[in-house]
Amino acid sequence: MRKAFYIGVILGGVLGIAVALSMDIVLSEALGGGWREAVANDLNRLFQTEFSENHFIVIMGTIIVIGIIGAFGAFIGGIFSVMIARLFRMLTKEH
Repeated sequence: MRKAFYIGVILGGVLGIAVALSMDIVLSEALGGGWREAVANDLNRLFQTEFSENHFIVIMGTIIVIGIIGAFGAFIGGIFSVMIARLFRMLTKEH
């Protein structure tokens, strides 16, 4: 069960980060901006500042946001892989 959980955590984290980055690359023009622009806009509104998209704090905020998305994907991947492992263990159990 631990092996399935760890595999799910790794795959879920990688897929979460991959989806977040692909959304930034593919949909940034269609949605009017990517993660950096969104983080810069939120920080500027929250703290009444004028950070550009290339400011150090904005880049760190973007890394934190993508990290949170990856962590959530890892959590969901771990739970899902344990559920699938239990299902297959129940299906292959002989009575």
